[in-house]
Amino acid sequence: MIIYLDTSAALKLVVEETESSAVAEYLTAAAHRGDRLVASMLLYTELHCAGKRRGLPAELITTVLGGINLVDVARSDLMYAAAMPGKLRSADAIHLATAIRLQTDVLVVYDLELVTAATAAGLRVLSPA
Repeated sequence: MIIYLDTSAALKLVVEETESSAVAEYLTAAAHRGDRLVASMLLYTELHCAGKRRGLPAELITTVLGGINLVDVARSDLMYAAAMPGKLRSADAIHLATAIRLQTDVLVVYDLELVTAATAAGLRVLSPA
């Protein structure tokens, strides 16, 4: 199974939030089952920038990213993201377009606008809590 993480989910692995334990447990179990945890390379940039803003150690970010298969953003992802209906922020649209291209089985996300758009696009969405 392919499980795609967007930044709202991955951030909960480095910043303690209400859902942090639940998402960590879900992803750990998924990895043990042999599921593939994937995200676009956009996550690399977003997570490092968020970590710097919060004063988090780069090693923590690197450790989290080490457990995720990061895939390149394709030109087609950028074009599809720009053409999506709705009012998604650029990064969210790119994550969604990449998840669709990868034929993701589950999108782990906490951003409400992205949850709505992904559901409308036919993706199974999960926000462990």
